[in-house]
This record gives sequence, structure tokens and C-alpha cells, in this order.
Amino acid sequence: MAEADLLMFFQVIGVAAFAISGALVAGERQMDWFGVVVLGVIVAVGGGTLRDMMLGATPVFWIVSPWYVAVASAFALATIPLVRWGIAVRRPMLIADAIGLAVFAVLGTRKALEMGTPGSVAVIMGVVTAIFGGVIRDVLANRTPIILKQEIYALAALVGAVVFVAMGRLDVPAPIGLWGAIGVALAIRLIALARRWRVPTFRVEPSESDG
Repeated sequence: MAEADLLMFFQVIGVAAFAISGALVAGERQMDWFGVVVLGVIVAVGGGTLRDMMLGATPVFWIVSPWYVAVASAFALATIPLVRWGIAVRRPMLIADAIGLAVFAVLGTRKALEMGTPGSVAVIMGVVTAIFGGVIRDVLANRTPIILKQEIYALAALVGAVVFVAMGRLDVPAPIGLWGAIGVALAIRLIALARRWRVPTFRVEPSESDG
């Protein structure tokens, strides 16, 4: 598969996965169809929108290529029957979200590198792309964002982004770099979910004067 075709494949997969995760959250909150589309689209394009604004890549990507919104809307609406059939949404939502996280962490990193940013900045942009759509989704759905719940979430995106940059420095062929980095990020997130790994908490006991 040519690199351009591979990129398009991953873009569609990422948009679809995040749109499904947003729609399932909307179903969990018993939103109407409009709410389903709103959450599906926001989680699919929110992180990339913030990335493009931070990088000065305007108009942002989905304005230049409106198919992102169309695909996200279509997959969000197509998810509605799953909820209506009474299918439990938590596990499918987490899996779809993990796929979107892995894909967009790497694609966001790649775009930042293409714009000439240093590797460290590209990694940050990859993490932003991967997590901030989900943050906006959770805030709108009145849920605690995943990144604030001790989940190994942003860390999975970070590792995937670092792996992609490292593979590029080692002159690994682009398709292998894409598959490898996405696979690493996805594996970390799914294993963390299966084994219920958590990020250690930091606690400070309040002083007596605080009481």
C-alpha cells in the first residue's frame, strides 16, 4: 500500500473510532441524535483543531477537507442502533477510544514533523491531537475526563509519538513507522485497560491550618 493510501486509511480509521466513542458516550448520557453527532464530531476533530491552531496551520484541517466532519457524523449516527439494541457501551467505547488515541497520536506527530517542528514539539502535538477531543467530549457529557482518572491514556499516546519520532530518526520506512508506532500506543492502552493499570497518585496530607 502506498504511503498516501496508508495515511488515508489511518485517517478514516481514527475519525471513525473517535466518532463511535463520542456517540457511545452520548448514548450513555441519553442524548438526542443531534447530541450524538456533536459529541462524535468533536472527539474526532477537536484535538487536531487545537493542534493546527497551536501550529498556525490555518484554516484548520477539517475546514480544508470537510470529509472529516462528514465521516465522523456518519459513523456517529451509525452507532445509534448499537445503543438502541441495548448493547453495553463501556467496553466498545473504550476500545474505539483506544484506537482513535493511537492513530491520532502518531498522525498528529507526523503532521507536526512535516511542518518542521523539532521532535520534542512534534511529540507534544501528537499527544494534543490524541487526547483533547476526548477531553472536550467528556466535559460536554459532564464526565470526568479520562486523563484525570489515573488512566494510562496520555502516556500511551506519548509513547506512540516518541516511537514514531525515533523510527524516523533511524530511517525506518514510513509505512513500518506508522504501523509500529500506532501498534505500540494501542497495545499499551489496551493492556492497561485489561490489567487495570493506573498511574500512581500524588497525595499531600492537608496541614492542620487548612482545616
